[in-house]
Amino acid sequence: MNIQLKSKQQKGFTIIELIVVILLLGILAATALPRFLDVTDEAHDAVVDGLVGGLNTGAALFRATWVAQGQSVTEDVDGFGLGTLFANSNGYPVGTTTSANMTATSCEAIYNGLLQSGRPEAADVTVPFADIASATAISEDIDTAAGADADMQVAAVTIPDAGGYDDAVECRYYYIGQFRRAPASDATAATIPLLTLSLTNGEVTVSDFTYQLPTP
Repeated sequence: MNIQLKSKQQKGFTIIELIVVILLLGILAATALPRFLDVTDEAHDAVVDGLVGGLNTGAALFRATWVAQGQSVTEDVDGFGLGTLFANSNGYPVGTTTSANMTATSCEAIYNGLLQSGRPEAADVTVPFADIASATAISEDIDTAAGADADMQVAAVTIPDAGGYDDAVECRYYYIGQFRRAPASDATAATIPLLTLSLTNGEVTVSDFTYQLPTP
């Protein structure tokens, strides 16, 4: 009889034990949760760092190959992308045609040709000359392209000099991977990385760009 009664007895946590568990969970939430929230930002920062290193290295290797192959500006430089990238007179890539015929797709071709597979998806974005100085106009052009390409994470833009696109001196890559769409908050703008590849010396610089967030 006593054995049967003991078998029916159930044990649980005491109130003290429950309080201790709740306190421990509260401490973990206060200390660990913010760290996990920062992981997303750090991941995007790592992507940008990888892009900078990849473009710098790719441009240097491209020029070295160009020199080794005879410094031609009328023939493509083998070994980059699909082997269709041409060089300008400085030995840096200008796209899949000669430097006198740069188009809005040239910077995307350079991006894809210099970087290995696994790179963030890029799309070319046509920015009219009149919009070059307007962050809002550039943002709208980028948003239009992003709406047409669901995988787009990088906006490749050809920036002309005073002579126009045929004399372009740099490519700009706007990393929108972290802000493809506006967050749930009321924020209307975000600071995103802007990578600028010089077609004169092959160097990549990084700056901040005030991106006007698209409407959710």
